[in-house]
Amino acid sequence: MIAARLRSGGSAFAAGLARKAALLAQAHAEQRLLARRADPLRWRMARLLWPLFTKG
Repeated sequence: MIAARLRSGGSAFAAGLARKAALLAQAHAEQRLLARRADPLRWRMARLLWPLFTKG
């Protein structure tokens, strides 16, 4: 049998989701700006292609 317990009231989980949402929103905004400029660099920037898997 598998048992699970939450130590906190879920606030850490919610904070993690908020960080991911902010990161995705920032990458999306930058990608849209580069797309508007027709800049081909947007296809070469890992932080825009995979924002949740890159560091920094």
